[in-house]
Amino acid sequence: MDIEHGTGKDKRAIRIDIDADKPHTILFDGHGEFLTGEALRWCARYAIGLILPDGPSRMMTFLHSALEADGNGIPDTSPAMIRAQCRADSLSAAREIVRAKIERELEATVQDKATRHLRLAEWETRIGATRTVAELLIVEAKAAADYWRGFADRGLREAKGGNLPRTWLRFANRQKGAGFLGSKNASHPINAMLNYAYVVEAGRLAKALAARGLALQIGYLHSDKTGRNSLVWDAIEPLRPIIDAQVFRYLEGREFKRLDFVQTSASTYRLERDIITELLTKASLPRAEIDDAADFMLRIIERHSGSAALFKADGRKRARALPGLVPGIE
Repeated sequence: MDIEHGTGKDKRAIRIDIDADKPHTILFDGHGEFLTGEALRWCARYAIGLILPDGPSRMMTFLHSALEADGNGIPDTSPAMIRAQCRADSLSAAREIVRAKIERELEATVQDKATRHLRLAEWETRIGATRTVAELLIVEAKAAADYWRGFADRGLREAKGGNLPRTWLRFANRQKGAGFLGSKNASHPINAMLNYAYVVEAGRLAKALAARGLALQIGYLHSDKTGRNSLVWDAIEPLRPIIDAQVFRYLEGREFKRLDFVQTSASTYRLERDIITELLTKASLPRAEIDDAADFMLRIIERHSGSAALFKADGRKRARALPGLVPGIE
């Protein structure tokens, strides 16, 4: 397969031979893309994800569909699964998602096991006391604020003569603002990198969830909203601390210079293409993490819809399971 990307002096051609190792995902960064219909079909045949970021927490991806089921193994949304998703209790499902996310956040920031268990128990009490998803979101936001305070001093490492702004050498907060990638995007290059990583993993999750017959639009922590795949953003929540760890591990091993961030106007920048490629190559999650996250959502729907026969084990021996997965299920 031949891929052409970019225009003018930035134009690049990539060739993937049929016998070569295939990528799990192809990310287009919005700066000139061309892909033929035959290439699209080739990607669908080999389950290669195609993802186009479309702003913060927004992405476009492609899913294979058919008018009639033909028994060839191509996933399709299951009517039984949609009914189960609709029956599942939203607050109970959302509580499990938030608990799993907070557990992962504590694993990343609290080294002492006893202290970690104590703090998780405190958060579980707060989660259990919520009466609505709106109240639960407040608990989740407070836990996230505690989590991100642990990253305050982990800014970019500057290369010799790198000429980075001093504000980029410290990671002040996980906020959005006008200072980086435009007024509706990240306010710091680290935020921009995190956003890219989240979007790519969200695209992979969309494929994994669809492969299990789930309707991507029906979520629990993220409410129904036209044009949003709420279930995908539910499923990614417990994965965020793992993605964060991968991104910061990449940052710790690299020094940056101003040329790594392309200035597009007097006050806005974007990540240089090689940085995006390098970041996503090193920060991409293993396939098992994506599959476990999709199975986690399937289990949640089972537990809170009364549809115990939905889960279909795939026979894999997982190295680890997301918090909340029923022990002994492979």
